[in-house]
Amino acid sequence: MINFLIARLGDCLSKDLPGARAQNLMAPSVRPPGLDKFEGTNPLSSGVMILLFPADEGISTVFIKRTQGGAHSGQIALPGGKQEYSDQNLLHTAKRETFEEIGVKADLIRDIGVLTPLYVPHSNFVIQPVIGFVTFYPVFELQMEEVAEVIVVPIRQLFNPVNRKTMSFHHQGTEIIAPYYDTYGHQIWGATAMIISEFEVVFTSCIS
Repeated sequence: MINFLIARLGDCLSKDLPGARAQNLMAPSVRPPGLDKFEGTNPLSSGVMILLFPADEGISTVFIKRTQGGAHSGQIALPGGKQEYSDQNLLHTAKRETFEEIGVKADLIRDIGVLTPLYVPHSNFVIQPVIGFVTFYPVFELQMEEVAEVIVVPIRQLFNPVNRKTMSFHHQGTEIIAPYYDTYGHQIWGATAMIISEFEVVFTSCIS
């Protein structure tokens, strides 16, 4: 059954994606809608992995909590990072970073497809989300310098409407309204939430 669902998801990802329309459903108020890049910028590239795997609660995925003191201190994110010169492509980047950060070997990850690239003004990065699948529940090995913990979430719980919430806070004198996914008390917001939002639209329309 799970192989059928993954195959169906791959087929859906190969068709037209909802793109910015779905991403902007979870965009914070400080982000102008439809922003692809700033004039004159030369953005850097990165790849992140939405890793799917079987669990007792059904198909699940994993997020990481960044360690304190880094560039994204304490944030909840997807495994991934900046494209290196030695990376063949952004799929390779996402797989390499997934292995480095949480210990899942690249050659065990089955490629399912990709989502729409997302530009992040704050860091001037373009993020390429990659969808991958492993046939087993992973044994995670954390890169302790960057990853404080892993957060495993069943897809059906992640996409439960009751777990989509909104918070507000002030940053440099500006009030920011930010929708987020509540996962066991962790707040997934910003670029990660926008990526997951597109994945939710694709997943729920494809597998229902």
